[in-house]
Amino acid sequence: MELTYFMSDEFKAILSWTGEQDEVEILANTLKVDDPESFILESILLDDSNAELRVTVVSKSPSSLRSTVDDILTCLMAANSTLSTIEFNEG
Repeated sequence: MELTYFMSDEFKAILSWTGEQDEVEILANTLKVDDPESFILESILLDDSNAELRVTVVSKSPSSLRSTVDDILTCLMAANSTLSTIEFNEG
């Protein structure tokens, strides 16, 4: 996680997760229903099977930034846990 202070009194965090393209797509779709106005969501193809999910959060205060990042991490952890359970049951 990267925390940057801008002269315009904005705080920014960038969350990044790399994995299989299908998993990145599922995680991105999970976040889209959360609160899409509070962050920028990017899915970047790295090669034929891997991708990076990048979430950029910009806020006016550190506490608001932390709250949004905490919500996103909670959502991603739940989705990742579900993916791991599905992979375990299929494997």
